[in-house]
Amino acid sequence: MPSSLVRPPVHCLGAVALAVLSLMAAHAEAAQRTVYKGTLQGVGEVVLELDDAAAADAVVSGRYFYPKRGVDIPLRGAGDILYEPRPHPARPPATDKADIDPADRAASWQGTRDAQGYRGQWTDTRTGKQRRFDLRRVAGYDTGQLERDRAKARAAQADLGDIDLQAGIDATRAPYETLKLAGHAKPVGQEVGAGAVAYRMWQDPRTRFSYPRLSRHPDPQVMRRVNYLLEQRHWRKSLGALECMAFAYTSQNPAGGTLGGFDDENINVAWLSRALMTVTEAGSLDCGGAHPFNHFEPYTFDLLRGEYLDWNRVFDAYAPGKRGIGREPSAALLGLVDQVVKAGPPENQGERHPNLEDCADLWPQYLAMGTLTPGALSLSVSGVGHASGACLGTHGSVPFKALRPYLKAGGEAYLVTD
Repeated sequence: MPSSLVRPPVHCLGAVALAVLSLMAAHAEAAQRTVYKGTLQGVGEVVLELDDAAAADAVVSGRYFYPKRGVDIPLRGAGDILYEPRPHPARPPATDKADIDPADRAASWQGTRDAQGYRGQWTDTRTGKQRRFDLRRVAGYDTGQLERDRAKARAAQADLGDIDLQAGIDATRAPYETLKLAGHAKPVGQEVGAGAVAYRMWQDPRTRFSYPRLSRHPDPQVMRRVNYLLEQRHWRKSLGALECMAFAYTSQNPAGGTLGGFDDENINVAWLSRALMTVTEAGSLDCGGAHPFNHFEPYTFDLLRGEYLDWNRVFDAYAPGKRGIGREPSAALLGLVDQVVKAGPPENQGERHPNLEDCADLWPQYLAMGTLTPGALSLSVSGVGHASGACLGTHGSVPFKALRPYLKAGGEAYLVTD
């Protein structure tokens, strides 16, 4: 088995790429923007942001959403009149801030801006129906700050959670997105767990997929930190789904205006104890392009420390002296993988294809670890390209008891089963 570097799993390529698309698509170049919040007469609340154009006749771009939908509708124009396009316009708005073609205009926004807000009149271009809008200024920000902070966090990344902790989606870096996401997800279903630790699934009704949060844990600080990381993952995936819906206003692609498969995303808690929690994300996302994004991604959280698990705290999983994404697997980890491969697929999977024998050659390059019931280290294929997508998923496991000879000092604490 080759000892090449473990490829960065889709942890940092799939969902994060979708998040960056969502956050940056509306403004490819960094710009100062002002965020407004208020009411559109007869419709309800809206959140809107616009470029801080210096000249009165400068071309202005922006976007807005209705909180009940969360879908961005682009705005383009000059002077005091901005236009929004119809869904699937014949000539989609250009990214260089060009005006929206008259035939594709759905409505106009005509008003004045000052330090306090943005007020004026919205007009339906087809019917001529008019509505007043009155929006107050709630934030100003640099649209490039979030990506600069994320790039800085990636450059010094030592832990999977560093980007979320150092450059998360918040009201300072991304006020528009935060207003779109905060407060919409609600708990659904029953609490799952026993003893001191449990979780519930949470769902944003606009995106229709559920993601877990801890509902019970003996350490309130650990629970708070882990739930922040879980919320950030949920938010990034929600932005991906809403971006696909918003694609209807910038493209003729039929995938625009759909949730892109996020509503069919299969998210499960594969293992929960007072020490570890593994969440798996799997599905097929398609918002246009040559191939759908087929994926399987396990994420394991350290419930003793309140962070993503560093497997080297359990056993020498990766080469010493190297941290962050893409570490070199240790001889111990390669040995465990080799044992699983030699043992072959479980009896109940021997006739099912693809199975371990079909997919083992993708390890260790596309190896992702996790934990699963009834208490085992899971070995999965994650992050492969479209051609090998059938191999995505868990193909082997190592019972906790078989890991005991490899444990580091303190590693035993992670292998509890309650």
